[in-house]
Amino acid sequence: MIDDRLLDHWERESAARERLRNSLPASWRNDPRPNMDVVRELYIEAMLRLTQQPSVRPVAIGDDDR
Repeated sequence: MIDDRLLDHWERESAARERLRNSLPASWRNDPRPNMDVVRELYIEAMLRLTQQPSVRPVAIGDDDR
């Protein structure tokens, strides 16, 4: 029996990255400036990490636990 969990995880991550790439404005996707491909990929990775983190409601300034 073959465990396909790693492949499934990779396919989900890859699809999520592709969706994020496709959601970028055309000006970002076609930007000819040097290193913009690196900037795009870093942005995509950051957005992917943000969407994967469990949502935690930030504590408002002035909240009191008493």
